[in-house]
Amino acid sequence: MRTRTTILLSLLAAFSVDACRSAPKTPPPPPPPLSDSAGAALRWVDSHRATFTGTDSVASSAEQSFLTSFANNAQIVGFSELTEGTHEFAYVVRRAVLALAASSNVRGLAIQAPMAEAMEVDRYVRGGAGDLTRLLRRLGSWRWETREMRALVEAMRAYNHGRAAADQVGFYGFEIPSAQHAVNVIDSLPEVLTGAPLKAWLRRTYSCVAINEGAQWGREGRTADSLYWRSCGPASVAALDSVSALRRRVGTTADAAPILAYAEQMAKLIEHHVRIGLRRLKREELNMEHVLFLSELVGAGNKLMLWGGDVEMGRLTLDGTTVQTAVPLSAKLGDKYRNIAFAFNDGVVRARLLSAMPRGGGEIGLSNVTIRSPLPNTYEDVLGRASGDGFWVDMRSLPSDAAGKWLGGPHPMRLITEQYSALSPENFQTSLEFPKNFDAIVFVKTVSPPR
Repeated sequence: MRTRTTILLSLLAAFSVDACRSAPKTPPPPPPPLSDSAGAALRWVDSHRATFTGTDSVASSAEQSFLTSFANNAQIVGFSELTEGTHEFAYVVRRAVLALAASSNVRGLAIQAPMAEAMEVDRYVRGGAGDLTRLLRRLGSWRWETREMRALVEAMRAYNHGRAAADQVGFYGFEIPSAQHAVNVIDSLPEVLTGAPLKAWLRRTYSCVAINEGAQWGREGRTADSLYWRSCGPASVAALDSVSALRRRVGTTADAAPILAYAEQMAKLIEHHVRIGLRRLKREELNMEHVLFLSELVGAGNKLMLWGGDVEMGRLTLDGTTVQTAVPLSAKLGDKYRNIAFAFNDGVVRARLLSAMPRGGGEIGLSNVTIRSPLPNTYEDVLGRASGDGFWVDMRSLPSDAAGKWLGGPHPMRLITEQYSALSPENFQTSLEFPKNFDAIVFVKTVSPPR
């Protein structure tokens, strides 16, 4: 009897466990109702958005139409990746750059990465050989070492295949932490092309770049600030002239042409780097000059697209001190500069999860982190209630009614650059206004981490 009772109790316990396991999960509570003005904003968005499916590898007809109209008379179109570490944003950029290449003369994509190293990837997208994994790793951030980034670069290479150079889309970076890689490219030119005297002269001439970059403005006296840089300016111009002359003289053969064309591009970059360095500009002004240099490189009448991290492409000054690149760029170009903010409703991103009880900085390595649902009265709280996988919406001509006033803001929007904590989601918001800070939004309902 005791044995039977024990067995019966065990079976009942097992059934109870199975019943608990199979019980349906409690659905999340519905979001709180919107205010009248936020509800009007949602209705306006629903009637003005251009939809897409996040899994599409090419732009939908609605996307194509929206992007062509939006970029109409722009010279530069900037994308701000407000939340980094998503699978979806790289595909947004991929669809946009290829759609605009076909319809609006976009001839370059520039990411927030080192200029000289990114030009190695540019050679690849134009049909050059190379190990793409190694090339992406040299850009210096895990954000570029993903399958999504590889797919973007390969798609650009496929687009360029068979097209004339003037119709191809280039790949660039718009930061110069150092020009040393560019110098190394010219140093490595085969002596059979340059001749021993010219090769030795170029090496001596470009030695000033390493001296100047090591001087660290103001930390080693006036000599470091002026004498070296001032002598390096004319030297870099003379070196560029010599490399250009070499290309014209011997760069007609099939083997020599791509090598010398690439060397000349690097010589132009070095000359730009030194010339801009002499002006001692602020970070945001330096980046603006790099962007304008690339815009000139893709040619008059063509467009350049920018991929900026967080709000770099927004007309914003954070905390009253951190000025974004788009601030001077927009002041310089006016309506010729257009920008788009990327946002989402919910999902999982690649980030550094902050511990509830910090130790040693409270930061652990990158992992897949689930993001809290949007906080009330944020832009995502309204945009996330629109139907569809994702959409674009132009915010430049908001109505003057309650909907337009709500959408104009200011309201918070998520800003997750690499760190996140679900315990304090309010710390990962920034206040935005439309179209003061951004001209448009691209919104994805649910995001997933990059691979």
